[in-house]
Amino acid sequence: MEIKTVKGFKDILGEEATLFEEIENKAKSVAQSFGYQPIILPTVEQSELFDRSIGNTTDIVEKEMFTFEDKGGRILALRPEMTASVARSFIEHHLETSALPLKIYYFGQCFRYENPQKGRYREFYQFGIEAIGDISPVLDVEVIQVAFEILRHLGIKDLKVKLNSIGCRTCRPNYKNLLIEALKIHYDELCNDCKKRLYKNPLRILDCKKESQELKESLPKMVDYLCTDCRTHFEKVKTILTQLGIPFECDPNLVRGLDYYSKTVFEVVSLELGAQNALLGGGRYDYLIEDLGGRSTPGVGFAMGIERLIEVLKKRNYTVNKLPKVYIVYDQQFITFANEIREIISKEYVVELDPKGDNIKKGVERASKRGALLVFIIGENEANNNAITIKNMKSGKQITVKREEMLKSAKELIEDD
Repeated sequence: MEIKTVKGFKDILGEEATLFEEIENKAKSVAQSFGYQPIILPTVEQSELFDRSIGNTTDIVEKEMFTFEDKGGRILALRPEMTASVARSFIEHHLETSALPLKIYYFGQCFRYENPQKGRYREFYQFGIEAIGDISPVLDVEVIQVAFEILRHLGIKDLKVKLNSIGCRTCRPNYKNLLIEALKIHYDELCNDCKKRLYKNPLRILDCKKESQELKESLPKMVDYLCTDCRTHFEKVKTILTQLGIPFECDPNLVRGLDYYSKTVFEVVSLELGAQNALLGGGRYDYLIEDLGGRSTPGVGFAMGIERLIEVLKKRNYTVNKLPKVYIVYDQQFITFANEIREIISKEYVVELDPKGDNIKKGVERASKRGALLVFIIGENEANNNAITIKNMKSGKQITVKREEMLKSAKELIEDD
């Protein structure tokens, strides 16, 4: 029987693997330029971590978690997201004693048991940043800035922030009660999931794709019931975004799908992508660390799904700037010479050494199959004269030059093409 990948999981090969590396490298570079440092987190956590942080009435915990009992009888879970793991690490390693705000970024796999579809798998990758330890709205905006810069570096245009405030534990309870009362009248119109959410988690109804826009528009808006502190914070976020020229629009139905969010929530969208235009999302989580047993410590961050970005970049025919490939073909007796050449040119080219060294003609044929732009040929004549023959595989043009001239000549041969 042929063994294949498990449903919802996939191999990442060829162009996709190259795009994965491109996104990861650009995202890390931008985050580092804003002063964020890496954190590497375990894939498996205690299931309770996500029950307590994400919320046991959310779809993720109720329907999508990969949980299992280990040999010690502990209930463990493959992480469905990474902010909760960051919070757990912050508490466990007493990072509140470090210089705050702690600014970190992560990249890694997450797991959710949902129906696989294009761009969404049961194993998926996320990049995200977290700024922990300061309530300042400046950090809310900085997190959005980092997101914008990453997407701009990937060539995605017409970016805009969808923004909302979902209040805090002072003002949100009153709003929830108002929302429940308003929704009771429409109970029979709600989808089955939202009927269950009505009393447990009514804010999630605002985010449900099955409910009509007309119904959502008729409901009370959280921004109209913010306490003074939340309103002030939200206004400062909007003011700073305006000052920095970052386009945004307020969306009263944006709540995000995780219980730990408070105050600012946002998504970054691209207007060039049509209806399915959300690229990443995040927000503030000022109670999460306290709820997990740590000191009261505010935080804000975002996460973006790499598979979603891959689909966007492929549709836009995004090309990764790669170093040209050189393939070195040589007579076996000159392998030392060939390796010396590889070492010299490897900083400017991707270099492959022919593994056989048996026949120059066959070696050039192998170079063609492996997509080489240039072939460096080292036969007896070249070795005896400390020279290299360079062939442009696209144009067919071929020159023989002295070893000390090969880098300059190779560049000219590419430019003349």
